[in-house]
Amino acid sequence: MLTELVYCSVATRIMTMEDLDGLLKLSREKNARLNVTGILLHSARTREFMQLLEGEKKDVEDLMRVIEMDERHTCVDVMYQDEIKTRSFEDWSMAFRPLDEMDSKLLEGYTTFNAESLPPALLNGRTSRARSMMTTLSKDL
Repeated sequence: MLTELVYCSVATRIMTMEDLDGLLKLSREKNARLNVTGILLHSARTREFMQLLEGEKKDVEDLMRVIEMDERHTCVDVMYQDEIKTRSFEDWSMAFRPLDEMDSKLLEGYTTFNAESLPPALLNGRTSRARSMMTTLSKDL
């Protein structure tokens, strides 16, 4: 059964382009072995990550457990998980987009994806906004 999972987190330090390139290289190799696809977004301004993973449910959940223990980030928050019939990023073991360079219309209403810093009034719709953004990005690749 295919599943997709979206999570966000905050880097524990500033990530340079060299850091991100290394992370993407390792992630792409591992994801290709696991037949996991998806996209990673990163904001240099806020140090936030947002990632969509898609693949067999067990593989995605096992990978998520590893990701949660990674010391390069904190405040790991699974925002959405559900069954899917088809992949949105089937050609990408790990696509990447800088969040700071995205079209502002996609980020409308965005303050942060870190749940601990969102006021309660903004929590409604977080999941659908995150999934909508990811789905839109899959069409731009």
